[in-house]
Amino acid sequence: MNYFRYKAYNEDLGHTPVENIFINHYMPDAPGDYVKVYLLGLKCSYSLQNNYLSDEIIAKTINISVEEVQKAWKYWQDQEIINVIHTEGNNDKIVEFIDIREKVLNIKGKETKPAKNSVDRIIMARQNSKVRDMFDYIRKISGRELSQNEIFVFLDWMDDYGFPPEIVVMLIEDCYSRNKKDLPYLKQVAKNWFDAGVDSQEKAIEYANRHKEKWQKYSKVLNFLRIGRQPTAVEEEMLQKWFYEYSFSDEAVLKACELTIKTLKPSFSYIDKVLSEWHDKNIKTIDEIEAYLSRNPSKDNKDGAKAPKRSFNNFKGRTYDTDLLKQRLLKKSRGELSE
Repeated sequence: MNYFRYKAYNEDLGHTPVENIFINHYMPDAPGDYVKVYLLGLKCSYSLQNNYLSDEIIAKTINISVEEVQKAWKYWQDQEIINVIHTEGNNDKIVEFIDIREKVLNIKGKETKPAKNSVDRIIMARQNSKVRDMFDYIRKISGRELSQNEIFVFLDWMDDYGFPPEIVVMLIEDCYSRNKKDLPYLKQVAKNWFDAGVDSQEKAIEYANRHKEKWQKYSKVLNFLRIGRQPTAVEEEMLQKWFYEYSFSDEAVLKACELTIKTLKPSFSYIDKVLSEWHDKNIKTIDEIEAYLSRNPSKDNKDGAKAPKRSFNNFKGRTYDTDLLKQRLLKKSRGELSE
């Protein structure tokens, strides 16, 4: 019987194969120390000379506690890319590294869906070329690798909302074009699209254009009032009412804004009061508004729009005899008049 072995003169000159699937899908969201533990163990698994390394030595090598090393083994076992086999009679164990590529092939052959937040779900989804292109494009416009959490959210949109990959890409592009990149915002926009019945590229384009037009209108009001922030939920409801329920033009709404600028405390509530009054009186066009204000000039002063001029006419004035005053001043200057 022949025995074969490969003799390496310098271990540092060797190499350890790390699968791209691990780098792309398992490494990004894993704690950094856990990745170090995995790579150190993987290196030993390929070595014929130094394939034993205790948890204590690993802990000292990467400067962490033994407890953290043990947590790392449990983490990777939960990810189903290693098997930890405990031997009987001592504290030794065998850490068996699983070929992730083979695992992927097994996943493709399974009929059951992988767990919702498992890497297997990502791997299976990427078997679809359109989904793979979607993730690659989003990564490109993001300028970074996507986190597992982001990928799971995008897959949720496809599963829960029925969005095809093209819709997901359009939604991301629309938000990014407005410099809105945080995940909670993206999730809210996705829900809005779903509630609006967006399920095709044509509907997505139509909805995005309406959304753009809406915020252009809202921005005019915010800029006029010098509000450098997003409107609150209550303010946004008012804006929606003015432009789309009352159907006022941009000029009409800005005219109401002019009136509130003259008040002591400009507010959305005042604008809402003005526009509600015009709506109730069926005053819509800017010409009708100007005519209404000219007939009712007091409307400009409503709710303190212009502070009233202060007058002292309500007080009874004193009357003075100027000749008598002159005589008294003359006598006082001569010392003829005592204090």
